[in-house]
Amino acid sequence: MANVQNIVDDLSKLTVLEAAELAKMLKESWGAGDGSAKLFEAHPRTRTEPLGRGDDLFEFYDTCARHGYDEFRSIVNAWLAEMPTEARAELITRMRNGGNREFQSALCELAVHAFLVRSGYKVVLHPDVPGSTKHPDFAATDQEGNVVAYVEVTTVNPPDAQAAELNRENPVYNAIDAAKLPAGSCLGYRLVRAGKSSPPLRRLVADVERWARENEEAAKLGEVSGRFTAGDWEIELDLYAGGSSSEPSSKAIGAADMRGGLITPHKDLRGALDEKSDRYGTPDAPYLIVVADAKDQLFGKDSTKLAITEAVLGDEIVKVQDGNAIIARAKNGFWHGPRGARNRHVSGVLLLPGTGLWRLREEKGQPILAINPWADRPLPKGLKALRRFEAKDDKWVLQDGEMFANVLGMPDPWPPDENS
Repeated sequence: MANVQNIVDDLSKLTVLEAAELAKMLKESWGAGDGSAKLFEAHPRTRTEPLGRGDDLFEFYDTCARHGYDEFRSIVNAWLAEMPTEARAELITRMRNGGNREFQSALCELAVHAFLVRSGYKVVLHPDVPGSTKHPDFAATDQEGNVVAYVEVTTVNPPDAQAAELNRENPVYNAIDAAKLPAGSCLGYRLVRAGKSSPPLRRLVADVERWARENEEAAKLGEVSGRFTAGDWEIELDLYAGGSSSEPSSKAIGAADMRGGLITPHKDLRGALDEKSDRYGTPDAPYLIVVADAKDQLFGKDSTKLAITEAVLGDEIVKVQDGNAIIARAKNGFWHGPRGARNRHVSGVLLLPGTGLWRLREEKGQPILAINPWADRPLPKGLKALRRFEAKDDKWVLQDGEMFANVLGMPDPWPPDENS
């Protein structure tokens, strides 16, 4: 009989798509598997329009027939199949019924679980931590079951009040976006005042369409703006005309102002770390906190690097030394404060610049790991394969590492090439 451990080792080398195909073959051959344990069941899919503002993420991914989405669904189902049955059912319920925030956070947990498994560890869900009554998301263990690291996964989300306001605004935005404009025209959108209730939209759209028709020629020559009210809502629109298209666009809004005030991802990250740092006391093994940005405020590799550095070491400030201005750090970092090193029990921080999977082969979508130079318990080598910041010769140095998508076994290219 073949050695069971050898079989396990061979299976662990499969990519997620290979694993999904193997699971499908086993089910077809032996009736293996529980269909209810899948997030995405097999059924006809016909949606071709892209994700719209305010759309339910699970419903979108479950109905989308566009290129690459079958592969996305196979990957997520394969990761779920690696979870214990009870945890799998709980994640499926969250992703189907919990709304977009729960879908995003659960997807991050799945990705981190897959990362730990493919880094060579066994994974215990919600493990006991000596001295604490609370349970982190995961414990990574060696093959003998010894805990080598505790891992907690969290997300940085918009404030509840802002999210609620955005949910109320989405129908207004979508109604204007569906307005029928003259061919070659589009709108710039700015929310001036958010209302407290749902406004009448049919008249609003009619007013926008009439205004666009009446001002089409003027917009070809210069700037045309207008303000519109609907109930207690007020919106400002810019009209752009003169495009080369001979057919009206299916989307009226061509540009929309970002909302949310000042962008301070390092402060959001530091706040998330502060919230999770002492949740489990002082763990008896290395402790890794994974934070995913769900506010879409990290726009590239440089902003990700700056955010994680300022979060853990302190804000960048300008100091005058010997008559010269130099860049220094405020003593407000998660790992370095007014009295020096702190939070030494948190061995590392992994920052995911988003909650989705599509950018995992893009430079701007790569997570960055920060390794605590003052850690009481250093991270194991197996968790340091990614691009990472660590101390070297008293300097904070960015070291090359594996692409996250490679560790996860994601297809290459990803997203799938439409011509392949």
